[in-house]
Amino acid sequence: MGGRKKKKNAPEKIDVTFSEAMKILLPYSWHQIREQIITVAPVCLYLVVFQLTILRYSLTQVGWITGGIAVVILGLVFFLEGVRIGLVPLGETIGDTLPGKSKMQVVLIFAFLLGILAAFGEPVLGSLQIAGAGVDPKKAPLLYYMLVVNPMLLSLTVSLGVGIAVLVGTLRFIYGWSLKILILPLVALGLTMTLLASRQHSLFAAIGLAWDTGAVIVGPVLCPLVLALGLGVCRATGRSDSGMAGFGMVGLISVIPVTMVIVLTYLLSLFLGADFTITRSLAATAGTPGIFAVAGDSLYLAVRAIAPIFVFLYLFLRFYLKEEGVPAPQLLLGLVFSIAGLLLFNFGLSVGLAELGNQVGHRLPLSFHPPADSLYPTEFGKLIVVAFGALLGYGATLAEPAFNILGQQVEDVTQGAFKKWLFGQAVAIGVGVGAGLGIVSVVYGVNLLYLLIPPYFALFILTLLNNEKYVNIAWDGGAVTTGPVTVPLKISIGIALSHATGFAEGFGILALASAYPVLNILLLGLYVRYSEAKLESKMMAMAEVQTHE
Repeated sequence: MGGRKKKKNAPEKIDVTFSEAMKILLPYSWHQIREQIITVAPVCLYLVVFQLTILRYSLTQVGWITGGIAVVILGLVFFLEGVRIGLVPLGETIGDTLPGKSKMQVVLIFAFLLGILAAFGEPVLGSLQIAGAGVDPKKAPLLYYMLVVNPMLLSLTVSLGVGIAVLVGTLRFIYGWSLKILILPLVALGLTMTLLASRQHSLFAAIGLAWDTGAVIVGPVLCPLVLALGLGVCRATGRSDSGMAGFGMVGLISVIPVTMVIVLTYLLSLFLGADFTITRSLAATAGTPGIFAVAGDSLYLAVRAIAPIFVFLYLFLRFYLKEEGVPAPQLLLGLVFSIAGLLLFNFGLSVGLAELGNQVGHRLPLSFHPPADSLYPTEFGKLIVVAFGALLGYGATLAEPAFNILGQQVEDVTQGAFKKWLFGQAVAIGVGVGAGLGIVSVVYGVNLLYLLIPPYFALFILTLLNNEKYVNIAWDGGAVTTGPVTVPLKISIGIALSHATGFAEGFGILALASAYPVLNILLLGLYVRYSEAKLESKMMAMAEVQTHE
């Protein structure tokens, strides 16, 4: 009887021929591939044209670079499709079901574990480690230790910070707290610890990395999962009709890991000793890995990142919430696609994109250094390099798909007061300015703190002056400006410049590129608020005139 009922409720099977299936799948697949080409190709083309024309140097290993870029594009297609058909439905089902079925303690524990595992699955952490191989272990032994010798420690620390952030963000949705009272003290704590760390030479090099991790951690795994949880909590508490449901969580995630990584540097300095060094022989033990070693490492990173979050969500849904959720074949396909995509992405990044970034980065200093053999007069060459960084930041931001989606959401939430194109330009210009200033820090030898603290001081004031809507939009907007493709490129270029100038270690560019978009959005928020108030007073005056008439 139960079998007949199950058969009755089962969806009707539709038979299609191979050619009919291809007619459906090929246009869809091409759409996904084209979207990633639009994301990746302009950035790569910009680097190639800049090297050929401005740097006057031909590319080497063109075959490896081209093949690597193609593999990266294919990897992103598979990875994002796997997340879409596997992870996102799991997260949405749990987000809708959990708040209504469980006590608050369970919701908070789940939020904490979700943040940890989702951050652990972000491909950008692997990108940071790949780019970190260019760090000079003699100049920055602690930084090299965190990125190359013991990268798992950095991943766990950042993931723990994200777990805490998701926990705090969930509490905020439950109790309706203002983002201002949470994010301002957290930023103040991060800046205070940064100033204290800057007084120790062994810790100073790691400050840029700490702020960069906060700038890049929100990606295609973490973002949809925490947004699904936030929307579910808001619906359960009756706050989903506010128009801002889910906003603000990303901003918190971008702030708390900064403090966690600074704490890690303190602890490592304490246990390893202030005089900790890495010998050249130890630094060289990794050598240049072969193609099979790169593939093996890429597979290991992919399985380690994706499998835990899939298993955790599936077991939680089936055995705690006792919900069917996503059909097993769909979930398995999503898991296979996600792992295969991340494997291809990491492999293509190692053999292709990283090589392109390294070539441009190593050639870039010749624009101004050494003065006797530089391509251009020293000061003009430095300006070229700064302009290069600013244009790279601006163009790469406009190409990010997740950023464009957020722009449409902002226009919808503000009922057209904050147009998508205005939001896009505000953020892209902010990223360009921040990236340019990050290059200024390396090229001109400017202390990173002198460029990082002033905008955050301004952010304090502007956050206090703005209403809650624009505070949420601004801090979330600044956190989604970097993708897994642009992160390793910018860091590779920054590290190469630092080697040429002998200043800093190239980290901190991404942190500055995330601070200035927040600043721009908050300024625009004040402008929109002023314009709305002016329009309202004008309409009231007209109404009074009509009343008197």
